[in-house]
Amino acid sequence: MTRLRRLPYPLAYILGYRKSNHKSKSIPQWRANFWSFIASWVGIALLEIIFTYSESFQSHDTPMIVASFGATAVLIYGVIESPLAQPRNVICGHLIGSLVGVIIAQLFLNIQHDWVSESQRIAVQWVGGATAMALALTLMQITKTVHPPAGATALIAVVTPNILEISWFYIGVVVLSAVMQVTVACLINNIERRYPQYWWTPHKPIQIDPSTINTIMPHSDEKGSEDVVADDLTAAEEGSITSCTLVEEAIATLRQQAESSKIPFTLLIPGSPLIMTPGLFRSEETIDLLNKISNSSQSNGVQQ
Repeated sequence: MTRLRRLPYPLAYILGYRKSNHKSKSIPQWRANFWSFIASWVGIALLEIIFTYSESFQSHDTPMIVASFGATAVLIYGVIESPLAQPRNVICGHLIGSLVGVIIAQLFLNIQHDWVSESQRIAVQWVGGATAMALALTLMQITKTVHPPAGATALIAVVTPNILEISWFYIGVVVLSAVMQVTVACLINNIERRYPQYWWTPHKPIQIDPSTINTIMPHSDEKGSEDVVADDLTAAEEGSITSCTLVEEAIATLRQQAESSKIPFTLLIPGSPLIMTPGLFRSEETIDLLNKISNSSQSNGVQQ
């Protein structure tokens, strides 16, 4: 996401980038459902129109739509925060599924044409279908591009007669479908929501330079030091802190978060005023002591 900041902001926005001062607003469930309906309708209809009315696709007897993209639509329009719904998983997963499916179909079914019986061909076909799906899943796991509908993409390539006929052309149909689905998701999901959460690499947990922020003091036994801050940040704030090259921007974001955080936390920053959730300490003496520690830690080299 850091590279997207170089683009004009309106373009970067529809690609999922948000500025560090952007505040995400929660929307009612009915509006999320509404945008999921609109996006999925447009995404599926667009694929059906392209493959139904384009002469180049019809000359290859391309089906109206590859059925596995119905499942993809559920993920990228309805569960947009899921890692399984991010562009890397959608595009690479379907690419792997289609490639594996076509290769297995060629090896199992198209090399041999003289079958002893129809039952023999059917037996080879179902073995090929299971092999294609299992192999596609394994490759997606190895490449960290797991996308459940892509398993169906591999299976369809082996067990569906009209897909067997178009052979290698199926890979292009699948990749185009995946790219079009992601494009529609970027255009519509970003109207009131955010998609994608990342393009290639997931956001890492917040990393705070120990030379700058010496202590994060959680007040819950169930949370670790960085988890207290990271769990309560919005995706936009987390991304901005992770990618931020200036410590001042990270501190400003944390200071804003402290004002509305539901999880109490305290930050001691060398040479800077104490950052804490309002009402965390009632004793002024405690607050003064923490401020003194914060102000003196830089000069004394305190590591806490």
